[in-house]
Amino acid sequence: MALRSSLMSDLAQMANGAASALGGVREEIDNMIRHRLERTLNARGLVTREEFDALRTRHEALAARLAVLEAAALGQPARKSKAKTASESSAESTPRTAAKTAKRPAAKKPAVKKSAAPKNK
Repeated sequence: MALRSSLMSDLAQMANGAASALGGVREEIDNMIRHRLERTLNARGLVTREEFDALRTRHEALAARLAVLEAAALGQPARKSKAKTASESSAESTPRTAAKTAKRPAAKKPAVKKSAAPKNK
């Protein structure tokens, strides 16, 4: 009976060891797939959602600043339009705080693809 008990405990230990080893292999495969996918997206010039949101926020701030400067140059008081743009309405559907936006790293510039057209000399 002791032999049977030790055999069962050995089999249980082997099964646990195999399960943990397979878990580690799974994590490695997930990391490899994630890195390859990220490399492919970067090669095609696509950006992540966080980078897109950061650039959209930056664009909206610059557009507002430009409107104020244009109004000042024309001698008119700066007005806010009552109509919401598509970006403002989507911003309301996904709430973001200023702290989250401020903590984001600067967005990476996507690689510029060059056309195959010959240059004029």
